[in-house]
Amino acid sequence: MYSLGTLVLALAVLAVTFADDAKPPPAQILSDKSNVNANGYNFEFNTSDGVSRQEEGELISVGEHKGIGIKGSYSYTGPDGQQYQVTFTADDKGYRPELRVIAPGSQPQQ
Repeated sequence: MYSLGTLVLALAVLAVTFADDAKPPPAQILSDKSNVNANGYNFEFNTSDGVSRQEEGELISVGEHKGIGIKGSYSYTGPDGQQYQVTFTADDKGYRPELRVIAPGSQPQQ
C-alpha cells in the first residue's frame, strides 16, 4: 500500500503542476537519446521547462518466466518552485518509487 500511496502523491503533485490556468509556452526538447537492443532499452530526455527523464529496461528471468525489469527517474519543478525527483524500479517485486526534493543549487541524482 505504501508504494501505491507514494504513486498517488506523485501523480497528485504532477496534476497540480499542470492545472495552472496560465499557459506557459510549450517546452522544447533540449536533448533526446534512445537505444533498443535484443536485451532491453534505454532512453533519456531533457526539456526547456526543467523536466528530465531517464529509463532503462532489461530482460529478467523469474523462475521459468521472463519479463522486463525497469529502473529510471524523472524530475520536474513543482508549482511551489521546488525541484522534485522520482526514482523508481519496476520488476517482479512491483513498482517502487522514491520521491526526493532537490535542494537549490544541487543536481538530481543520475
